[in-house]
Amino acid sequence: MPYRISRLGHVEIRSLDLDRDLDHYVNVLGLQLTGREGKTAYLKGWDERHAYSVCLTEADRAGMVRMAFRTVDPEDLDYYERRLQDFGVKFEVIPEDYRRGRALRFLAPSGHTVELYHEMDYTGNLLSSINPAPWPEGLKGIGVPRLDHTLVTAPQPYTAIQFFQDVLEFRVSEQLVSEDGTPMAAWLWQRPAPHDLAIVPGRAGGFHHAAFVVDSTDALFRAADILARHKVRIDYGPGRHGITRGTTIYFFDPSGNRLETFGGYSAYQMDPDARPITWTQDQITQAVFYYAQELNETFLSVYT
Repeated sequence: MPYRISRLGHVEIRSLDLDRDLDHYVNVLGLQLTGREGKTAYLKGWDERHAYSVCLTEADRAGMVRMAFRTVDPEDLDYYERRLQDFGVKFEVIPEDYRRGRALRFLAPSGHTVELYHEMDYTGNLLSSINPAPWPEGLKGIGVPRLDHTLVTAPQPYTAIQFFQDVLEFRVSEQLVSEDGTPMAAWLWQRPAPHDLAIVPGRAGGFHHAAFVVDSTDALFRAADILARHKVRIDYGPGRHGITRGTTIYFFDPSGNRLETFGGYSAYQMDPDARPITWTQDQITQAVFYYAQELNETFLSVYT
């Protein structure tokens, strides 16, 4: 099966106070502000080459507005348009958006608005394209290089997991199964990495977190120092997942949206014929928090 989706392209997150939250995303998380239009600000990590990966929109409640996946080629949009039609999925064609071309928009069974697109303004990263340094000077805060994945909730996780597998051709890297063997949570991928999207039990349309890469153990602990210095509410970490092997810190933005710095450097790479890794429900604590081997209450119950 060829790869037709390259990555999670961008997420739109609701903000209760845009100016306040921008200070967090720019000066603590270290994203680059690339534009602002109306009640929405557009941001990206320093190593991302397109116009934005985060849209931060002022609203009266927190949570996720949409998640958007970028296709490998422009023709892949036509391919997925046919698949949506074949599976009877209602969708709309969005001719263009802020610095972005045509997109397909539809509602997943999880209750989330999903978009597929290919064209977005190419702006390059913060490095020279000729004889570049390994990282740019002058980064603020944690200085995350890029968006990695998102985790969302669904009242019927198995149905949502099957939708992303059957219609959008995501593959399962790891899954958590109930006593009867039914998947109750799954980590799904398109690029050769542990996951671009994860789905766990919860209410329809729930936003558990968006994750940003840090590229070393030193960077992860430095992130913890910066979060503590800025009095950011940390939910868990530094720690490690059993699922994906990734290292992690979970924390909240000022509006209550959970974010993660994800140590993808410790995670594995997927092969096209890789088979899912299965975790049983009785091992959920080690699957999620490998070192602590227990779940804190907020991790399961608090999401936006």
